[in-house]
Amino acid sequence: MAEPMVPNPWHERLRHLLVEAENRSHEVRQAYQRAFGAMRAGQVWTGPTAVAWAAELEERHHRLARLAQRVVDAIEEELHRHPPLVTETEANAARREMAGRM
Repeated sequence: MAEPMVPNPWHERLRHLLVEAENRSHEVRQAYQRAFGAMRAGQVWTGPTAVAWAAELEERHHRLARLAQRVVDAIEEELHRHPPLVTETEANAARREMAGRM
């Protein structure tokens, strides 16, 4: 008789981690929007140094957003490698592994 299928602990943990990473990625994308918008509009600082600083701010903002997206992508990739359902034996082994008790 086949073992019953149960939720995969790895899949569940990765799904929660993905939601958290997506939320943080959204925060990162929004982090510099106000400052960058104000700099571009010339509302807070003007001149050649301000233009250079704003360009640096924009580049760092885009780089941070790309890195945050890479984290989300990596979690999604790992999530796809773990099926949502596994046997009870596999789930127990996963729980032991997650607890550091191989």
